[in-house]
Amino acid sequence: MKITIVTTTIYIPTALEKYCQNARFFGHSDLNFIVIGDKKTPAETRSFCQRMSADHYSCTYLGIEEQREYLERYPALWNHLPFNSIQRRNIGLLKAWQDGADIVITIDDDNWMLNHDFLRLHSIVGQSPELPAYETSSGWFNVCSVLDEASGIPFYHRGFPRGERWKEKETFTCVSPIKRRVAVNAGLWLDDPDIDAMTRLERPIVVRGMSASAPSSFALQPGTWSPFNSQNTALIRDVIPAYFLSPCVGRYDDIWPSYIVVRIAQHLDDVIAYGHPLLRQKRNEHILWKDLDNERVGMLLTDEFCAALRSLTLRGNSYHECYGEVVEKLPSAWPAGPKWTDAMISARAGLLEGMAIWHSVFEQQTTASLANLALAQHASVSPAEALALQSR
Repeated sequence: MKITIVTTTIYIPTALEKYCQNARFFGHSDLNFIVIGDKKTPAETRSFCQRMSADHYSCTYLGIEEQREYLERYPALWNHLPFNSIQRRNIGLLKAWQDGADIVITIDDDNWMLNHDFLRLHSIVGQSPELPAYETSSGWFNVCSVLDEASGIPFYHRGFPRGERWKEKETFTCVSPIKRRVAVNAGLWLDDPDIDAMTRLERPIVVRGMSASAPSSFALQPGTWSPFNSQNTALIRDVIPAYFLSPCVGRYDDIWPSYIVVRIAQHLDDVIAYGHPLLRQKRNEHILWKDLDNERVGMLLTDEFCAALRSLTLRGNSYHECYGEVVEKLPSAWPAGPKWTDAMISARAGLLEGMAIWHSVFEQQTTASLANLALAQHASVSPAEALALQSR
C-alpha cells in the first residue's frame, strides 16, 4: 500500500525528519513525501528534500517552476491557484493521486510527531474496522468534546457552524458500534488545537490529551456531521477527486471541502473517523486579527452552505461522480442572498469556479484512462505501458 505525505511550506520543513524516523522505526517501507514550495519558500528547502531522499524516503520537492511545468495540461488550475497561498497543497494532492498513492496524508509543517505508529494509525482509512460512532439528534457532533483541555474550557473545531454551537444540552447523543469503510481519518492535536481566531482572541486553549472516557478512534454515524481540516488528515485515494481546497474562501479553504466529502461519504455509506494519531502542534506565528478577517465570510455562510449540501440528492457511485453532481447542483441550492456582502458573493463565486476546475481535471484523467485502457486492449502494449503513456 503506497502512502504519500503531502505538505506545503514557506520554511525548511525539518519536522519531516521525525516522520521518517517514525516510519523507519515501525518498519514502513512504501512511503514517500511531496513538498510544495511557494515564492516565500527558502532555496535551501530543495537541498533539504534531496537529502531526505538520499537518507530516508523519497521526498519530491516542487518549486514554482516545477509546478508550472506539472500543470501545463491544466492551465485553468494553474491560473486559479495564487502564489503565497497554502492552497497550493492541491498540486501535491493531485500529484500524489496521479503517482498512484493509495492513502494521502496531509500535514502542516508545524505538526510534530509523537512516539506512536503514525502510519499504522492513519491506515485505518480504506478499512472497515468496528468503531464506536457518535450520533446526535441535531445532526452535529463537536469532536473537540473528546479532548481534555487544561482548564476544562469547552471549545469547537475551526469551521463548526456558529448556529450549531452550545446546543449539547438540547441534543441527544448516543454511541454505537459501526463497521463501514473509513474514507477519512482526522487525527487530533495536543497543545494548540485547530480552533477559530475568535476563540483564540478570547482565551488560550491548551489540549493535554484525549478525555479518559473517550475512545482513541471513533466515527460519526452517517447523517451526523463535523468538519475536518487538512493537517494530520488521511484520505483514501477515492476521495481526492472530491477534495479541493479553495483559495477564495479564506481560512475555510479546507473546512468547506470537508463538508462536501462528509456529504458524499454519507451517500456512499462511508464514515469519517477522528482521534489518533495525535500530533503536537507548535503553531507558526499568526496575526489573529488577520485570521479573523479571513474567517469572517466562512462564519457567516457555513450554516446555509451545509444546509444546501444536505438538501442535495446524489446518485453517483464514486466520489468523483458525486462531486460532479455537487458542482452541478450546488449553485441553485445555495444562491447568493439579497443581503450578502460583496465579499460573500465573491467567495461563493470563487469556490464554485474552483470546484468546477478541479472536477474537470479529474474528468480529463478519466477520459485519458479510458483511452489508454482501450489502447492496451487493442494494441501490443500492457496496461502498465498504457498508463505510462498517460503520464507523458
